[in-house]
Amino acid sequence: MSRELDPGATQESKRIVFGWDSADFDALLRSCKADDAVTLAMGYLKNKDAQILEAGCGLGRVVKYLYDRGYKNVHGIEINSEAVTFVNKRFPELRVIQGDILEMPYEAESFDFILSFGVVEHFSDGLYKPLRSLYRVLKNDGVAIITVPSLNRIRSLQAKARKFLRATRGYSAGIPRFEVWPSSGEFFEYRLAPEQFEDECKNAGFHIVESLPICHIDGLYHLVGRPLVYFSNWEFRVSILGKMLNAALRTIPFLHNHMHACVLRK
Repeated sequence: MSRELDPGATQESKRIVFGWDSADFDALLRSCKADDAVTLAMGYLKNKDAQILEAGCGLGRVVKYLYDRGYKNVHGIEINSEAVTFVNKRFPELRVIQGDILEMPYEAESFDFILSFGVVEHFSDGLYKPLRSLYRVLKNDGVAIITVPSLNRIRSLQAKARKFLRATRGYSAGIPRFEVWPSSGEFFEYRLAPEQFEDECKNAGFHIVESLPICHIDGLYHLVGRPLVYFSNWEFRVSILGKMLNAALRTIPFLHNHMHACVLRK
């Protein structure tokens, strides 16, 4: 998987466009079973006749996963045209279209459920516009499950240390509202503290049903890496010591989780 900036976006509205490798699809589909965000969504998707949208669906792994489980009214929208071409050719039964989530061609209040995993943080001018766009196409009393990278407690300490060093070197001006990762070079994503993400969701009009840390193994991998946690073919392999450390760290909420999920209602 690679990434690039959308060449059609203005300086104020840059968004990241992922370059997916279609050879990864089968591994990506298998990864749904161990994906905390997908597991969370399955707990809410009780009605198989519901109209469901995945906003920013990539190669369509979640759309395919749900379709195979009997959700026939599941849709996907993805900005990467090559990814959409792959999905449309391999799985013509899936309803996946090419488009920007800021300009979705759906009528207002079209969907009972909206899923968007690791997407809204990739807009350089902030989360408000993509969140409001998702809000527009969600039905009244509908549910949205949205995830973003978490500025967990450990990352927050690291960010404070970086800001302190920048300040001591005279670089304190222009520090953005949210923590930017990577901390230097071209913009890739924002990482948000729990209260920041919750506030962004509420500012967009949503009511919070659940707000919880997820993807702890991913977080442990980013924190310590090998030999405690291995990542290969879109799958984590965790050593016994890694499992013990992960269990201990999880006792403190938002300590080392990679992602933050909010279940929202309109």
